[in-house]
Amino acid sequence: MFSIFKKRCWLACALAIIGVSLAFPALGEAAEFKTGAIGEPLGELNMQVWRAPVELEDGSGTITLEATVFKPDGEGAFPLAVFNHGMAADAPTDGAYDFRPDAAIRWFLARGYAVAVVIRRGYGRSEGVRSVVKGDNSSYALELFEETIHDIKSAVSYFRKQQFVANDKVVLVGLSAGGNGVLGVASKAPEGVLGVVTFAPGAGAINRDELGNTDRVKRDFRAYGSTVKVPVLWIYADNDELFSPKLAQFYFEAFTSESDAEQELVILPLDGEKGHGVFLWDNGPEIWGHVVEPFLKRVMP
Repeated sequence: MFSIFKKRCWLACALAIIGVSLAFPALGEAAEFKTGAIGEPLGELNMQVWRAPVELEDGSGTITLEATVFKPDGEGAFPLAVFNHGMAADAPTDGAYDFRPDAAIRWFLARGYAVAVVIRRGYGRSEGVRSVVKGDNSSYALELFEETIHDIKSAVSYFRKQQFVANDKVVLVGLSAGGNGVLGVASKAPEGVLGVVTFAPGAGAINRDELGNTDRVKRDFRAYGSTVKVPVLWIYADNDELFSPKLAQFYFEAFTSESDAEQELVILPLDGEKGHGVFLWDNGPEIWGHVVEPFLKRVMP
């Protein structure tokens, strides 16, 4: 049996989730690409590349993010699942970034969802400059974290305006640093988002069982969690090589401590050594699908 911890949540403040790699745009940067769909849908998954606009926070210009969209057959409008990737220091900044969790995409398509796999700024062919937080600079980490929240929110807002999307039926799905990102977006009460699924979020760990600054991490998670109003499903593997069940419980308890939104923590019982990327596995839906499916049925009208 997997372990489940449930809590109801409300939220109010701001947090620094330390150690994630986010994108930092140059001031005054203008978009190089046109926005919208590129070409026609292809193949059995109706795959289509899009570019979503993001107005820079200071109003100095606009960048575009690359997103690959997959749609069920038919005209729609479909509920939309927006996927957000983790951190990859060696990811390309000027070419294709290989983040396409096919099994997860097919799982959502089979349940009637369109899927938008959004690539954060500075990764792959998305514009902007990716920066990495080095050392123990929490204020800088907070600034960068807010930028990734801004990117995801902007992409969600853009896709909600498209005809193939049921604009009041959006779910966010994130992995690792992307799991941090969708938690951050949840704290902003984004319009149209009915639920969040976060796989293996976390920060500040010096090994899978210990944090470098427990008080600050607790404060930051609690602060962002205090403004969440939508249901959130947290999923970890028992054999996650970065965050043990002990840390998973710590993050969850901190984030939900000042919230009464519906939140649930599930720890999947997996053997081996590396379960952090279970969302990406070819057999991933066989492992986590029985947890995600009832959550989606609860949050989607």
